[in-house]
Amino acid sequence: MKYLVVSDLHGVKSYVSEFEKLVQLELPDKIVLLGDILSNTSDDYLLSETLNLYKDKIIGIKGNNDTYYVEKLLDFKLNDYYIERINNKNFFFTHGHLLYSYDFDNIDYIISGHTHISGVKEFNNIPVINPGSISLPRDFKHTYMVISDKIYIKDLDGNILEEVSIWCLHRKIFIFLLKHSILKKKYKKCLIL
Repeated sequence: MKYLVVSDLHGVKSYVSEFEKLVQLELPDKIVLLGDILSNTSDDYLLSETLNLYKDKIIGIKGNNDTYYVEKLLDFKLNDYYIERINNKNFFFTHGHLLYSYDFDNIDYIISGHTHISGVKEFNNIPVINPGSISLPRDFKHTYMVISDKIYIKDLDGNILEEVSIWCLHRKIFIFLLKHSILKKKYKKCLIL
């Protein structure tokens, strides 16, 4: 299975075509939208029409800006969170604004948006991987995520910016090394549980 993960579109009209290009480029089995999908503006109709074309593939997550109005435009449900077993690991998908509200027992990875900044961090000794934003990045990198044999953060041309293996290190060892600054930047790409 191949997952395309996109976060924080915020209904930016100029990135509707970019979203469609990513779907054509990656050919995902499933598309996970991590929230803040639309923006409560007149442009929402165009983006919702495009997203609704992929409704059978989309797993929608509700963001802090996704109002009742937004949900009415979409032909797919917006969940508060979503759990999926991928490559024998439990993935927890969330927008991120309610991260402290959830119980992460038996969760191996947290996939979270909200910050508009791509990268790998840690929360309660669980790796948190953020795809960033294709439309409004705060780190000036327009990015998205692909989950297949590994976890990839890519730019809009499909170039890999970060790669996270799903088998390298036991989570407790990774977190210890990360907390004690023993892990060099190039090895931060290598996680596992």
